[in-house]
Amino acid sequence: MLVGVLGAALIRVFLWPTLRHAYPFPVGPDVPVYLWWTRVAEYGGISMASERPGAPALIGTLQGVLGQGVVGALAGLQYALGPAIGLAAAALARGRGRTLPRGGWLAAGVLAGAWATFLGGGYVSNLVFAAAFLAAAAALARRTRRAAVVAAVVLGGGALTHPGFFVVGAAVLGVTGLWAAVHEGGFEWRSDAGRVATALGGALAIFGAGLAAAQIGPPRVAGETSGDAFLRHTGQLEALRGSYLDRYLDNWRRYSPFMTTALALTGVFRAHGFARRFLLSWALVTAAGLAFGAATGWYPPDRALMFAFCLPLLAAFGLVLLGEWLGRWWLAWPVGIVLVALIVAPAVRDWRDSFPYMSSDEVDHMTLAARIAVDRSHPGTPLVYVADSRDPDEALFLLTHTANVARATVPPDRVNDVRVFLGSPSDLAAGHATVIGDATYDTASAWSLAQIPPGPELTFVVGEEIRDPSELATPGLTRWDPNVASSEGSPTALGPQPGELTPVPARKILAGTWRTFLLLLVLGLGWSWFALGDVASGVAAAPAFAAPILALTAFILERLGAPLASPAWSVLACALSGGLGYALVVWRLLDERRHREPGLVLEQPAALDA
Repeated sequence: MLVGVLGAALIRVFLWPTLRHAYPFPVGPDVPVYLWWTRVAEYGGISMASERPGAPALIGTLQGVLGQGVVGALAGLQYALGPAIGLAAAALARGRGRTLPRGGWLAAGVLAGAWATFLGGGYVSNLVFAAAFLAAAAALARRTRRAAVVAAVVLGGGALTHPGFFVVGAAVLGVTGLWAAVHEGGFEWRSDAGRVATALGGALAIFGAGLAAAQIGPPRVAGETSGDAFLRHTGQLEALRGSYLDRYLDNWRRYSPFMTTALALTGVFRAHGFARRFLLSWALVTAAGLAFGAATGWYPPDRALMFAFCLPLLAAFGLVLLGEWLGRWWLAWPVGIVLVALIVAPAVRDWRDSFPYMSSDEVDHMTLAARIAVDRSHPGTPLVYVADSRDPDEALFLLTHTANVARATVPPDRVNDVRVFLGSPSDLAAGHATVIGDATYDTASAWSLAQIPPGPELTFVVGEEIRDPSELATPGLTRWDPNVASSEGSPTALGPQPGELTPVPARKILAGTWRTFLLLLVLGLGWSWFALGDVASGVAAAPAFAAPILALTAFILERLGAPLASPAWSVLACALSGGLGYALVVWRLLDERRHREPGLVLEQPAALDA
């Protein structure tokens, strides 16, 4: 009952922005990226979106089995994964009912669920891996061989969904395994160190084979999907590192409020066994990752904090220890509830105010541009979208955001034709970059111009830029509607194209989230019950087990030739991923029965003799 209440409450939290504002798209800046990744993977295969191959495989399968379109599938998955993370954290803290009492594992679920809102804004691959990592940790904490094997499968599926986070997870498990080997006085396959090695080694094998298989087929669509990637690609490393540091200094208090940190430090003295070694190893890797990221600028250091679910979990242990110090339940429970509320409230408040980076108007205008492109040009003709802002930070975002939305709205066979020019339409028409005196902006404008191949092209200006009368005087620029201008004149009415991107009513996003969560619960229950050994923890962790395993199954089927997002093949992927888990449960129950029966037979003669 408590697991059900916790799950329902977390789903309500993650649906709050949609419930409050009736958004037609999921919140967060990375949503357009996952939309075009999935669309091109459905069209030409996962090799075209092989940067994180598990993500389009999972989204496409949910789209096919639930029949709610790519936007609905992405929204349902994004909002269902946050509760899955919170419930997996509760299962890890609960153990077999002995690791933490009810109040402790409930607090772990609430705190980790609130922490998941930091990743909830569109970072779907990060959410999948965080769920997989916590599910694998819950399995390894059971200290059984079968749990270690399941942890390897879960980690392998999560690694294909986010290779970058898998590197961090592998480092955490590596430190955990080394600590366990030192603590146990050596390495044995039946020890904690051996089970961690089994899980990590199996995951690495799945990850390596999956990445190699993902390259088979058409080449990956070129282009940077974020401003950070653009700065790295153009060699502006000092600007990139400055951006990372500014982001970290602005956000670190949000990710590590004083009470969370204080309770986490206290929780170190309450945790024990595998959970203590695992959570402390995670904290150490996080601290090292923060320092290394800040020093090198190779990645945003605040992303390491966003993934640091060890902090809310250790804080839950600290709350239990505080309650034990207080000694009276009627005092400990109110104090714990107040502290949890004070920790959770800022994160939930920020999440409530999250917003989508795509609007219905923007998608309508970009869809009109896509219709013009299909009607007035042939495949291979560059489709050049003009984006401009004289604020350098906003300009870099517009450069990549426009490219991502354009790729999501054009037909998948035209994705490679998309180019974005940063600057004014008149400068593009004159054939030179826009210069404003800012090094980052000027470099970005010149680079974007250099990416446009010579020859005929089709130019689009979408949005506020064309409201400037001077821009409408640009030679060859014709207004099609109040927010869309194109270098192709003679505006006419153009009908919709098959498979166009469309907004989703908020009520369908709400229903899709519940359907996605319940589907993951059903598909993952067999795996989690088999690995964790009891039904309560199995129900709690089931969605976290299901997401990476379904992603892995769908990926394998797609690589074997199954069309992604096909309803029949999507149902087969669900049947295989879920059915194998239940088959393992049946096998375990039968095996336990066989081990019990010989003992009963041997006892009968002794009883007769007596």
